[in-house]
Amino acid sequence: MENITVKHLEYGNKKVYDLEKLTGPDAYDVFLSGASSYIEITNNNIQDNTTLIIFRDSFSSSLAPLLTPYYNKIIVVDLRYIDFNIVKEKLNFENADVLFLYSTLIINSSDILKVNVKHGIIQ
Repeated sequence: MENITVKHLEYGNKKVYDLEKLTGPDAYDVFLSGASSYIEITNNNIQDNTTLIIFRDSFSSSLAPLLTPYYNKIIVVDLRYIDFNIVKEKLNFENADVLFLYSTLIINSSDILKVNVKHGIIQ
């Protein structure tokens, strides 16, 4: 984990596992330092351009670190919190694997997940 960097759009550089968060109000924030609209995880041990884009809710923060041995870059996007212009600007889907990972609570109230036909992207 020492060669893995985590960069939040809102908070800058953080740790994969932030153990100080265990004593906070939400111990689940130990994973990737909590909720964020956009996170880039880079595994500097992998020199190829393998990329995984995860569209997720907060529970996916615990899974993303487990996928770091297989990708050079993992981009974690929470569509509930991000300005969609940022998504269009930052994401390149070419040669990337994409994972939609949502809890049943989000899927069953999927009004936050809308298809924007004009732009061909999820909104």
